[in-house]
Amino acid sequence: MSTSQQSTSSTVVISNILKQGSERGLLYIPAGFVIGGLASIVLARGGAGGARKAITMFGTGVGTGMAWTRCSIDIEEAVKGMK
Repeated sequence: MSTSQQSTSSTVVISNILKQGSERGLLYIPAGFVIGGLASIVLARGGAGGARKAITMFGTGVGTGMAWTRCSIDIEEAVKGMK
């Protein structure tokens, strides 16, 4: 395989991984938001001091982190496979 073909194929592979990562993000982030919102209702019944907002944002952050981490792992595995 020539260098240009290998470069093109690696570009396509990484592009596909990033596409899958953004699709995964569109699923995980709202899921984290909903789960965090439900947890905030249970854990912060009074809602005093912005506790509900904090718990909901924590859930959203967890969803974002899950999507980011999975995408990062997929890219690392693809790079190892290209060597």
